[in-house]
Amino acid sequence: MKIVKIEKLVGEYNIWELEKTPYAKFKIKVYVNENGSYSGYTNLQIIDENGDFYCAVGWGETQEMALNDTLNNFSEMLSKKDVWEEKDFCCADSYDF
Repeated sequence: MKIVKIEKLVGEYNIWELEKTPYAKFKIKVYVNENGSYSGYTNLQIIDENGDFYCAVGWGETQEMALNDTLNNFSEMLSKKDVWEEKDFCCADSYDF
């Protein structure tokens, strides 16, 4: 077996948003890897112009930096359209998230 990466969950955040997303809240999980760098991922995925769904991802040197970068990237994804519909969103499977 070849292990390529180990990450530890260090934070799970409920994010409440009522203007653009069809749900009252979504989650961001932040992980730290063996090198001490942090990454964050949203469970709420947004459709792109090709019809594929993607979560927002963020990075940072601290847990808070990764959380803020993830939120900024999610906001940037949402800024690509003025009006979003429920069909434009997908939640990550709980097994994957």
